[in-house]
Amino acid sequence: MLTNILALCYIALAWGSAFVLIKLNEETMGPLVIQAGRCTVGFLALLIISIVLKRDLAGHAKHWFAWLVFAILGIVFLWVVTALGEEYITAGLATVMVTVSPLVTFIITVFFLRTERFSVLGVIGLILGVAGLVLVVGIHNILGGSSILIGSLLIISGFSAFAINGIIAPRLASGTDPIASSTYYTGFATVILWVIAFIFEDPMSTKLTVQNMTTEIIMGVFSFASGFVVYYWLLNRAGPFFSSMTFYLIPIVGIVGGFLLLGEKITMIQVGGMLVVFVGVYLINRVKFKKEP
Repeated sequence: MLTNILALCYIALAWGSAFVLIKLNEETMGPLVIQAGRCTVGFLALLIISIVLKRDLAGHAKHWFAWLVFAILGIVFLWVVTALGEEYITAGLATVMVTVSPLVTFIITVFFLRTERFSVLGVIGLILGVAGLVLVVGIHNILGGSSILIGSLLIISGFSAFAINGIIAPRLASGTDPIASSTYYTGFATVILWVIAFIFEDPMSTKLTVQNMTTEIIMGVFSFASGFVVYYWLLNRAGPFFSSMTFYLIPIVGIVGGFLLLGEKITMIQVGGMLVVFVGVYLINRVKFKKEP
């Protein structure tokens, strides 16, 4: 149990910090180039690790379809809409949107796949989670269709797809090595992201600085490569329900990081909404959490 909890905290720190770093790089780089660049760094890091540790890359090639699915749902779509969404909202607010993942996981596993037991507490948690997100985004922003709503919906759609990916992953590639598998789907994602970047942006005109290059490396190695390896390791070890608990911690990292590094502010209503979301996510995962070894 302790190992699982430590893994959750590490993933939250790795992924939560990425939102802040993306915001920093948006001052000098296009959103798509940012994501393609950090994916490239992450892929190279994973490839080197796989070779050094002598992972069976050749043997994992047979799961190419699974890696392609993971690349599209777990990286490409998520990263593109997140980068675009962060052009409208703060990094701290963006991290709160990731809590939609356990909510979507609950809906799919309980009401559609029925692999998890229905519970009244879970439904209450789902309702609270949605209500909390409404408070965080702001009712006036929702009714007025502001740019904050647009940014929030973009990121919500990305983490909804990521939740689906988390449910599919153990079924498509059960028992595979997390490092080898991460190398493959990162490679697919790198190619796709660069194609998208060249279509919609002009990567060749990007001005590289020491700051944005350093940020890209940190995002690629720490936020992405190590974070995804630990996430898929935890996904195979503890399943999608427990793994989704990491989204309970990411907003804390994002809000604190946004405040310290970017000077972002958050209202008391948003803080209250975030707490409501946390309570909802906890209720959804309460029974499952108690059963974890």
